[in-house]
Amino acid sequence: MLNLKKIILKYFTVIFALIFIAGLQVTAAQGTVVDVISESEDHSIFSELLAETQLDQVIAQPGPFTVLAPTNDAFEAMGTELDQIRTNPDRMQNIVIGHLFQGEVSSEDVIATLEVNIEEGDIPATNGIVHVTDEVIMGQ
Repeated sequence: MLNLKKIILKYFTVIFALIFIAGLQVTAAQGTVVDVISESEDHSIFSELLAETQLDQVIAQPGPFTVLAPTNDAFEAMGTELDQIRTNPDRMQNIVIGHLFQGEVSSEDVIATLEVNIEEGDIPATNGIVHVTDEVIMGQ
């Protein structure tokens, strides 16, 4: 009888541990990369540009995707150039595309390749990762 109690206790311990671990994984990935960006108060401008170019619909797909998400401060530092970008759909699309990557690219690889400052990296999403940057990649 004592062995049966031990077995039942171990069984419930294992079940509880699995439920706990599964719960951690669910909270770590709170949504798509689009959700992560749109829910951030620091990324309302980038979220707006994603929606305006309809690229938010592209990166809401299964992916995986990597998004370099410039902060509002990064866009505001551009001054009147941001207004010019907003009035030129092709330029806006090119700039937004310059922040999107197919596949998952670590923050270390982004820094090494693009030489940008990553304020917060490797934020998990259900379809990729987001890196917060204080720079806008202007591209061509």
